[in-house]
Amino acid sequence: MNTGRPSALDELVETFSDHESAAVREWLGGAADAPRLPGISLRSNHEPLVEMLPRPAVDDERAIRRVAVVGGGTAGYLTAIALRTKRPWLEVSLIESPSIPIIGVGEATVPGIVIFLHHYLGIDVEDFYRQVRPTWKQGIRFEWGPRPDGFMAPFDWDSNSIGTAGAVDAGGGIDGYTLQSLLMSAERAPVFDAGDRHLSLMKYLPFAYHLDNARFVSYLADIAKQRGVQHVEARIEDVALSGDDWVDHLHTSDGRKLSYDFYVDCSGFRSMLLGKAFRTPFHSYANSLFTDSAVTGNVGHGGNLKPYTSAITMNSGWCWGIPTPQDDHLGYVYSSNAISDDRAAAELAARFPGVSEPRFVRFRVGRHEKAWRGNVMAIGNSYAFVEPLESTGILMITSSVQALVASLPGSWADPQCRDMVNVGLANRWDALRWFLSIHYRFNTRRDTPFWREVRANADISGAQPMLDMYATGAPLRYRNPLLRTFVQGNAPTFYGLAGVETILLGQQVPTRLLHRAEPPARWQARRNAADAFVRRALPQLEALSRFHDDPALNQQLLFDADSWASPLRAEPIGML
Repeated sequence: MNTGRPSALDELVETFSDHESAAVREWLGGAADAPRLPGISLRSNHEPLVEMLPRPAVDDERAIRRVAVVGGGTAGYLTAIALRTKRPWLEVSLIESPSIPIIGVGEATVPGIVIFLHHYLGIDVEDFYRQVRPTWKQGIRFEWGPRPDGFMAPFDWDSNSIGTAGAVDAGGGIDGYTLQSLLMSAERAPVFDAGDRHLSLMKYLPFAYHLDNARFVSYLADIAKQRGVQHVEARIEDVALSGDDWVDHLHTSDGRKLSYDFYVDCSGFRSMLLGKAFRTPFHSYANSLFTDSAVTGNVGHGGNLKPYTSAITMNSGWCWGIPTPQDDHLGYVYSSNAISDDRAAAELAARFPGVSEPRFVRFRVGRHEKAWRGNVMAIGNSYAFVEPLESTGILMITSSVQALVASLPGSWADPQCRDMVNVGLANRWDALRWFLSIHYRFNTRRDTPFWREVRANADISGAQPMLDMYATGAPLRYRNPLLRTFVQGNAPTFYGLAGVETILLGQQVPTRLLHRAEPPARWQARRNAADAFVRRALPQLEALSRFHDDPALNQQLLFDADSWASPLRAEPIGML
């Protein structure tokens, strides 16, 4: 191609008058003295458009002005803060019973929480670190599958920065296929001391937060108060309806009558409005996900802050390990049909000597038929729940919050997209079900009655098209683009093809690896280069202290244009 020759666009514009030529250059962005016009601008968006969230008219008798968030916890407070932040004209009340305790366990998240908290909600990052004291999560370490060391599922799992096939060929597993997986294996964070300077690569490698739930919710309660959320202490005794899909008012145990224009059900597993009052049908996931209980406790870590969440196979389920500054928070997720509470607590104590007194949690897996009915939308456990594997709880809360904020009409007289929200959220939860089901179906680490039953009977039918394609060749994300489109249209992946194949390859589910079009020495050279970074990286406790000492590091993370957590990344996903 002769790049020096004028394009057809340039030749055409040369025939225009000076006035017309100047107008074209202004439209397409070409400077007056530039030799070439950017032809791609003919297909670019040149019209600034801003979505204005609907605000009710002053005289609208059907306006939505007063919103009640029923229930506190993570779901309730994030919802209330988001509504006040994005729709400050709303009167938002959070109704919370002081007699219902918070489940005070460690909480693991995914990278989107960083953008959601600090861009979408505008929470100051330095204040957040001081008050909540998060630690960093670079992914999940699975003690899962046949390899004694398990495998790493890092958040850069879609990068293949070192090489998946090369890692499998070199070591029999996938660890070492990305820089982040190597950092996790070495229990290091991508922060470095360079003489008298602190250098961070955190803006290039996505990470999430580990949170102490009680501390996090207490912090959110303070933020909610600052943003103007009205806190109402009350225990809801009854829900008065004025139709199958309409809440007229709430009755409290002390005789009050509370009435609002819109209600958000964040009452957790009680699902007081969507489930109990509306009797919305519930679709169980129990034939794919067999657990229904958890026993939790804390154990000291001696200052060793691991940079990942642990997922450890147990006799009748699995155990999470979430590092917080004080200790590791543990939770054995199990099936009550396979093991009693006492035996589960004993197994946890035997696996982690010194663990604190056990606390028990019951749950059911599945979702209600709809999240939004009439003037009620359920967010969090009141709508749906899957077990904690893959740390999706807060992610699904924030997705629901964004959907509500973006679609809540200003008036009941306005057009509504309730059905679209219901279908979208249901599809996401169903995709999550199928993603988690393959963790169970293919885990061969233990041969106990529970795991034999899971391997034999777990329903993975929703993931089958993807599994069929995986069997013919992996990594999936480097297969034929048309086939990738087909499989993603037929088998929702939730975390994408990279997430699926990390779990399958990590468990050594049989496949045909794609042909390596390079000699093994080139893979080894990349691995050696990556090891140079790992050797110099700091343990997480030291790395966190550098961020505390140098606020510029968090500013780079959140505002540098080349960061995964910058406004440029937040804007396209609706997080500004």
